[in-house]
Order: sequence, then structure tokens, then C-alpha cells
Amino acid sequence: MKVIAVTDRKRCIRGLMEQVRLIVEAGADMVVLREKDLDHDEYLALASEVRAVCEDNGVEFCINTFSDIASEMGVDTVWIPYHDLVENGRPGIGRVGVSVHSEREAYDASDRGADFVVYGNVFETTCKPGLEGRGFDEIRMISVNSDIPVYAIGGIDVGNMQQVHDCMVDGVCIMSGFMTADDPSVIVRKARTLLE
Repeated sequence: MKVIAVTDRKRCIRGLMEQVRLIVEAGADMVVLREKDLDHDEYLALASEVRAVCEDNGVEFCINTFSDIASEMGVDTVWIPYHDLVENGRPGIGRVGVSVHSEREAYDASDRGADFVVYGNVFETTCKPGLEGRGFDEIRMISVNSDIPVYAIGGIDVGNMQQVHDCMVDGVCIMSGFMTADDPSVIVRKARTLLE
């Protein structure tokens, strides 16, 4: 099961770059730079820093939403919203992930060339307060029937990770948990334990 860290510098308990270093050193499989409020130049500068830390530690780096910046930087992995895929087609980038919120969207994203899908939100999350969690039924069906990797997102932490793992997902995406963790290695160790 892949352990994927999603950034949110506004919720980070320390400087974002320091937290990213702790996360990659802890053994996360991917870091997704999700800072949608930054303008092009600000995002590009931050992406260059995060990418360097990831590369130094052999961790996959993923750009969220800004496929134009991914192309500009030569980044191999991008994660885009489902509506972007529908409206603009698959970006010409090595690996393309797509956010989905239903079985129909997941299968359609796969048909449109997605290399992985991220289903959420599984639980209620501080990122989207008041939005009820979607639960396990759909993500279990997608995981069983999909030809591409399926990752879960939304309110996932060490306390409920087992429930998500039981849905046969290929990985978990964690934002608040990683951004507020004094010791990110606790999250990674828990996920690794589930693999054994």
C-alpha cells in the first residue's frame, strides 16, 4: 500500500519544507504539492524545492492541478480534478492521477487514460468540514474492479487506516495527518505494518 503525503502549508505545524523533509525521510512513497492558491511563479518556486528534496530521497514527486507547470518542469506525475480530464483531455505527462467521487467517474477516468484515481472523501475531513464522508462501499467496488491503482483520501489517519486498507485500495493519501504530525514516521510505520 502506497503512503502518499499531500501538502497544505497553511495547516503545517512547522515550515513546510522542514515537514516535507521529515515526511520523505520517514519513507513516504509520494509527495503531492497541493497549494492551489499560489500563483504560477510562487508554485513553480515551491515545486522546485519540494522536488529536490523528494529526488534526494528517492521519493516520487507529484504536482497537483497545475499540469502546465508539470510540463514546464518535466515532472513525470500530475494529479488533476476529474472535470479537468473531461474538459481538456489527458495531459501529455508520464503518469496522470485523477480525483474521483463515484464509481462512474473512476471507470470513466480510466477509460480516458488516467494512470491512477484518488477516491474521496472517505471520511469527513477538516479540509472540507461538513461534507459527509462517502464511506467504503464505492471505493471497495472500484478497488476490486479497476484496472488501475486506486488511492483513498479524506480524513484518513492511523486510527482508521485499517478500515481503508480492508477496502483493497492501493494506497492512502493523507494531508492533515502529515501536516500536523510531530513525527510523520508514525504514520508511515502504521501503513507498513498493514502491509505485513
